[in-house]
Amino acid sequence: MGGGPLGEGIPVLADLFNRLSRTFDIVYYCFSPIDSAKVPPTIKVRRVVSWRLPGRLKYVLLCARFAIDHLFNRYALIFAVAAYPTGWWAAVLGKIVGRPVLVQFIALEAVALYDIGYGNLTKPWLRKVTENVCKWTTALVTVAEYQKKVAQHSLSTRREIAVLPLRVDTKIFQYRARTVSHPVQFIHIAYYSPIKDQHTLFAAFASVTQVIDCHLTVVGDGFGVPIVQTLLKDLNITDKVTFTGQLPHSELPLYFHPAHILVHTSHFETGCAVIQEAMASGVAVCGTEVGILADIGDRYAAIVPPGDRAKLAEKMLELVNTPGRYREISREAFEWISKYDAAWSAHQYQLFIQEMLIKGGSQS
Repeated sequence: MGGGPLGEGIPVLADLFNRLSRTFDIVYYCFSPIDSAKVPPTIKVRRVVSWRLPGRLKYVLLCARFAIDHLFNRYALIFAVAAYPTGWWAAVLGKIVGRPVLVQFIALEAVALYDIGYGNLTKPWLRKVTENVCKWTTALVTVAEYQKKVAQHSLSTRREIAVLPLRVDTKIFQYRARTVSHPVQFIHIAYYSPIKDQHTLFAAFASVTQVIDCHLTVVGDGFGVPIVQTLLKDLNITDKVTFTGQLPHSELPLYFHPAHILVHTSHFETGCAVIQEAMASGVAVCGTEVGILADIGDRYAAIVPPGDRAKLAEKMLELVNTPGRYREISREAFEWISKYDAAWSAHQYQLFIQEMLIKGGSQS
């Protein structure tokens, strides 16, 4: 909350804690610089240190500050996002003060993608830390069923893992029923990274440009590297792709409004907010069978295996050329995300936390 280059943090998480703060008293501990004005006033902020210190020393100071706060106003539960370092230290603090600990995995905590060098579990020391967090925490949560299955397989753990999705605030995005017109407007929203596999995106899009008049808008940072420009030139699509750079979250509705199809090509995902935001806007989704798309299936999106550029191009064209299918996917996806939105998600977390508190942290 309040962090990151634009001071927005992770919007779906910020929204979740904002909603939970209406029921629970929340104290937020952080190290990084934040924009306090973007943190809800119902949440107390504890920025432990502002100067440069070794990471472990910072966490020792955090423990000290936590102990003082806990002494005067005892906490009921510790909530940590990610396995390390926050999850590990939360588990340690939980043991010290005898309080239940909830650790939420939201990204690559329990993933090992050795072919592209991504995921915490590709590093032996971090794998060990993650395994210990799984053992020590009172409750372990993932935000997608797909993510849970990957974690259980990768960690070979039999412990119970709850799935509590993170959802977007659909009221931010204005739904518009649309039909495909030409030039077809494709949109992609992500930072440039091997995990997002934009090379497959560009290759598939290049194939599509040979068949229909279309344009691709790319929202996100990191694309200013020579390899991207060379790839676009080799694919002969330089004049058909527009890069906006990183944008404030509040500006995304402006880019969804003219779009027809969101294309998402990740090798791994969890809840993937941009897919939900596209659904809330009435934009059809065409993406890889990971994360939320693996969970909900092809009733709500056109889905392809990761890395299959030929199949991706085929599905992109199929959405364009079958208006009935396009309208059906867009409408049903909007209805689905409208039902399972941020308010629904926060309620699931509220019930889960209340159950933990009632049980006195007896979950394992």
